[in-house]
Amino acid sequence: MNPFDRALLHAKRGDSPAARLARQAYHRLLAWDLPESEALKVLYGAAFQIDYLATDAKEWALSKFFYSPMVRSRCDSVGKGLNVNAPPYVRGNVRIHIGSYCTFSSFDIRTGKFPQDPVLTFGDDVWVGSKVMIALTKSITIGSHVLIAGRTDIQDADGHPSESARRERHEQMAEEDSKPVIIHDYAWLGRDVHVLKGVTIGRGAVVAAGSVVASDVPDHALAMGVPARVVKVSPPPEADIPPYSRPYTR
Repeated sequence: MNPFDRALLHAKRGDSPAARLARQAYHRLLAWDLPESEALKVLYGAAFQIDYLATDAKEWALSKFFYSPMVRSRCDSVGKGLNVNAPPYVRGNVRIHIGSYCTFSSFDIRTGKFPQDPVLTFGDDVWVGSKVMIALTKSITIGSHVLIAGRTDIQDADGHPSESARRERHEQMAEEDSKPVIIHDYAWLGRDVHVLKGVTIGRGAVVAAGSVVASDVPDHALAMGVPARVVKVSPPPEADIPPYSRPYTR
């Protein structure tokens, strides 16, 4: 232990007058606040707004001049109004199609080794949260007006053979081990959802946070749990009118 750490430990645990005085001074510093006044409220209120606007301006500039053009250069087709708010990461030879007015707080796409042309498709007005990872070997289709919350994983294969005998023989995945995933319009996936291979999530369905979706979810259903089970099915809306159709309106 170096002399500084030894002195700090003594101040924290010691019972000498100097140690007690040091602890009192530390707690007083933690408890101290600037005196409240209308002038300070105006000053720091302005500082808050400046910082808020600067953060938004930086995010917009990075999206429009760096991240979004990088994604466009990698995709087969992209609609208008794309917003990407983090450095994109695409591994493999996936073919990507993105509709209009999509917003990505993260763009992490990974593919397996054996497929020739796996296809990933996003509809219009899709919102993808931070730290979302999409792994595909064949096909993942995401409809329009879909909401995907942070830390969600979507995959159309297991990554390794599920049969222990095949793993013991060191076999690699075969093409038949992959099954397409389809997420229909207006679906909403909560935070930390895991969507496994071969799943279809219906129109307007909601998957609760932390769920593992291993089987189909019907239209307008609420599913939750590990594995996810349907706990409620709502009646369909009377009219198919999108609640938003432009970015930054949520």
